[in-house]
Amino acid sequence: MPALILLALVLGAAVCLQSTVNGQLSLRIGLPLTLMINSGVVFVGSSLWYLCARALGQVSERASSPWYLFTGGLFGLAIISCAAVAYPRLGAGVTTALAVAAQVGVALALDRFGATGARSELTGERVTGLALVALGVWLVVAPPRWR
Repeated sequence: MPALILLALVLGAAVCLQSTVNGQLSLRIGLPLTLMINSGVVFVGSSLWYLCARALGQVSERASSPWYLFTGGLFGLAIISCAAVAYPRLGAGVTTALAVAAQVGVALALDRFGATGARSELTGERVTGLALVALGVWLVVAPPRWR
């Protein structure tokens, strides 16, 4: 479990750092070229990963997957595009706070319906956690009134 927690923390840091560099690059060379470069790096890296896994016999060929499981790339494109536009304009803190709030809300719904494979009830504690996330977002996004 500690390794999975570490992976989740690395994920959060990587999203923030990727969004920052993509946002700055898109201001300099434009969003379309930034997306092509980013996607090219992802394509090369994932191709190498696939080839290594295949050589080790760790690839399962499955043609019977439902169509909607192939839409992950569209979500990846949305993530990269939205972050590259929002980060340099809203700032890392505001953009990340809003994104995390959306992630927590959607994640609770996905867990409630078992969409990820694990099913978790929507308890009072979880709703309270979501409310506290919303409060945190408001504290980050709202303009300070004490200046």
